[in-house]
Amino acid sequence: MSKFLWACFDGGGNVPPSIGIARALGRLGHEVVFAGRATLLDRVRRAGFRALELTRAQDLQEAYRWHPRGAVLSYLTSPVVAEELLEIAAAEHPEAVVIDAHFSAALAVAPRFGVPTATMLHSFLHRTYDGMSALLRMQSDVRERSGYGPLPGIDELWGERDVLHANALAEFDRPRRAPWPHLTHGGPVLEDDSRVQDLDLPWPGNDTAPLVVVSFSTEEGQGSVAKLQRTLDALADLPVHVVTTTSGVDPALLRVPNNAHAVRFASHDALMRRAAAVVTHGGHGTAMRALSHGAPLLLLVGQAADQPGVAALDQSIVAAFVDEIGAGITVGVDADPGEIRAAVQKLLTDDDCRLQAARAARSLKAVDGARTAALRLAQLVGGSRSDACAAPRTRDDTLHR
Repeated sequence: MSKFLWACFDGGGNVPPSIGIARALGRLGHEVVFAGRATLLDRVRRAGFRALELTRAQDLQEAYRWHPRGAVLSYLTSPVVAEELLEIAAAEHPEAVVIDAHFSAALAVAPRFGVPTATMLHSFLHRTYDGMSALLRMQSDVRERSGYGPLPGIDELWGERDVLHANALAEFDRPRRAPWPHLTHGGPVLEDDSRVQDLDLPWPGNDTAPLVVVSFSTEEGQGSVAKLQRTLDALADLPVHVVTTTSGVDPALLRVPNNAHAVRFASHDALMRRAAAVVTHGGHGTAMRALSHGAPLLLLVGQAADQPGVAALDQSIVAAFVDEIGAGITVGVDADPGEIRAAVQKLLTDDDCRLQAARAARSLKAVDGARTAALRLAQLVGGSRSDACAAPRTRDDTLHR
């Protein structure tokens, strides 16, 4: 058995797939220990894994206070957090370290771990490459303005690690020249959030009304009462049932119509298996889960006024993909109830959208994203970099269909 240390960013789309891969590594006989902010610990421990807190970002929040996302960026970019992570690694003696692709401070010190390292991206690679390059430059700029030295660019942070793995289907990722030979694709890792609750729906099991699932980001910083309320208002008069998972928003703050049920967390697989349509923000995980069940999508994409500094990179790229394959409709994040209602009505009657979503489902169901990623990581502890790069891989020159 080998031990993996996972330097995790607890963003909305990062924790469930990380846990899903950790479970797959466990089935291969390996141990995974997570390290992250206090907001990560309970989620990881609920899933049955050890979690160690990185506390020192709090010491630097004053230096980052000028930025509206300073608390997050002090964690992701601070050299003090990186040093704390190195100390944890020295105490834990892992055989390999896995680092979330957004966690630039940890990626920058990867050679100092003294063991193989992997960059893990929970989204497309080719489609996000330019945007992620800009995002990592922004992190470096914020760190420098906060009084610390700049960070390397993406070619070092991602390109010089032993493995770079994207949890996305290669056939869905717009092809371009592969930037690095060690890049591999797998598939989405559709692990439910560890905070899910058992859900008893208030409608009879034989009720034939279409089910519309509403789910926006699980990151509390992106919670928007206004967006959820506008969506519920839009669906209130339609002959449908609605389930919304509100995550960071207290359901008590919402006016929930008679045809809807609101809960913080619930199993998305169980809901989307029955869904006639899914309304979401365009995060990779939620969108791919909906498509894996053949559910067409309404995406409310963009940066809302109550979400200062929140990057909509993944959302806009996923929306472009969904538009491209014809499996859904995209509207702005501030769309009014009338626009949302009209879009859902179209989805419920558009056979072509459902056909395209069903085609995507066939591709998604053919790949076990968690196992593919785990096998790729397991090769890190079984040999040299050249051995790891010889892992079974999804070819990056697959033509998009």
